[in-house]
Amino acid sequence: MELSRAIYMLFELLVSCRRGVRQGVPLRRGAFLSVLRSVRFCLFAAMLVGVSSVASSQELSSDIVTVTAVRTSGDNKESRFVLDVSKPIAFSVFALADPYRLVIDLPSLSFQMAHGMGQVERAMVRNFRFGSFGETRSRVVLDLSGPAKVSKAYNLPAVDGNAARAVIELVHVSEREFSEQALRDVIRIKADGKSLEKTVPVREKPIPEHEKGSDARPLVVLDPGHGGIDTGATSKRGLKESKLVLSFAKALKKKLEADGHVRVVMTREKDEFISLSKRVAFAQAHNANLFVSIHADTVRESYVRGATVYTLSDRASDQVAAKLAQQENRSDLLAGLELEEKDDVVADILIDLTRRETANHSSLYSRTLVGALKSSIKLSKTPERSAGFKVLKAPDIPSILLELGYLSNDADQSALTSEAWRKKAIDSIAKSLRTFFQRQSANSSGLFVSGSG
Repeated sequence: MELSRAIYMLFELLVSCRRGVRQGVPLRRGAFLSVLRSVRFCLFAAMLVGVSSVASSQELSSDIVTVTAVRTSGDNKESRFVLDVSKPIAFSVFALADPYRLVIDLPSLSFQMAHGMGQVERAMVRNFRFGSFGETRSRVVLDLSGPAKVSKAYNLPAVDGNAARAVIELVHVSEREFSEQALRDVIRIKADGKSLEKTVPVREKPIPEHEKGSDARPLVVLDPGHGGIDTGATSKRGLKESKLVLSFAKALKKKLEADGHVRVVMTREKDEFISLSKRVAFAQAHNANLFVSIHADTVRESYVRGATVYTLSDRASDQVAAKLAQQENRSDLLAGLELEEKDDVVADILIDLTRRETANHSSLYSRTLVGALKSSIKLSKTPERSAGFKVLKAPDIPSILLELGYLSNDADQSALTSEAWRKKAIDSIAKSLRTFFQRQSANSSGLFVSGSG
């Protein structure tokens, strides 16, 4: 209590010092010395407050487990993967095929590893990815050179100045043995134990349906692409797509809420991984009237630039669209999820009237959006394209994927990080939404009233 009061008094004195400097009143020698003494005290007070803040920050950070380094060793027959952590942690491990991967699930961690540490290409581990996975978990995904099983998994405490370690040992097995030994069982390791405990993987809980309220305004779902363990594209300057599009989506949401023409929700509002199917389910559970997935791409050709709007189609409009869809559809795979082998539901829906009507409205919004954007920001040479994007496959919700630009192009990267460019883009998107829903409300089909909203 006394400490809090003292800190408060110190801040008050700091404010007084600042006022005296701003007023610029001529001072006599005695007054000057008095102010000088006060300034010295203010500086001392600021130092004390700073030290107090640092101490408080350190106390908070001490509860967060950090990963500081990783190591791989071994050969193509036997390998070891080691995580250096600030203290022993509980973790679970399971393997996936097509392609072969090892997935390590951990509690929420702070990754403080050197840049590029995920590119190892050593022994059985070719490379790995790491990041948040949901609200309370982190995940590390190892890309393996072939089928393998976990022979040992355990924790080692910190000893003689060395960090605590989470250790996973792998051995190469045949494809048949991989299947026979049911490697998709989860192996759980306790923070204070070394024994292996096998359990059945826990399925994700379905998203509960959002109850419809009395608000008749159309609902728009903004979907910032990637997130968490899946960072998406990365520019030469180190700009991450997942963070850029999240920031853009938040600013767009704020603008749309201020305008008041539509209701807005986001699939994610922080840096976390969300599967493609869960993004679609989120929109359906909220009875969305429009789904807008926001991305920023990279390509080898650094001269390529401009925004592009994509819609869903069975066949890609061109090779560029096909390549991008293939890349975006790998998001779940990169995050350590097992991909669905069949897509029968979507195949059946392709001939359904609802699916066709939804596709028509998706195309209508795509044209409306391109029309609004072309007068304010740079568009690609072919601003309207289509391909089989999994995130756009809600059969009852008009959906588009907006590529804001190319992080591989210097001009686009500068634009994407410019507040002036962002404002123009957001204003144009807001305008396109007003136009689109005004047309929908005037349409006799009344899609956003009687269809999915």
